[in-house]
Amino acid sequence: MPGHGHVHPGRHEDRHAGPRGEQRRRPKADAPAEETLAVPDFVGMGLQQAQDAAQAKGFFLLTSHDNTGAGRMQVFDRNWKVCDQNYAAGKTIPASTELDFGTVKLSETCP
Repeated sequence: MPGHGHVHPGRHEDRHAGPRGEQRRRPKADAPAEETLAVPDFVGMGLQQAQDAAQAKGFFLLTSHDNTGAGRMQVFDRNWKVCDQNYAAGKTIPASTELDFGTVKLSETCP
């Protein structure tokens, strides 16, 4: 009869089931290793330029703050420059790490 004898993968047999049907964990070697990248030197760049450069290198979790302590928001990224960064240039970190730029307005001096 058509349809009889067809085995659905995982329904009738499980290659990862133990002798009593319990599930065995797959080895960690199956998990992909997280990509690590060297942090570029962003100090002195405009904030927009630094963000573009970070993304081009593979960093996508980016934040910034007002380095004067005044708590101003960086609404127009092109009006700000990077004074410092939370990871030193050359340090190798996971690509999923958040990079934070300490900034001041273009017309201001870094503290």
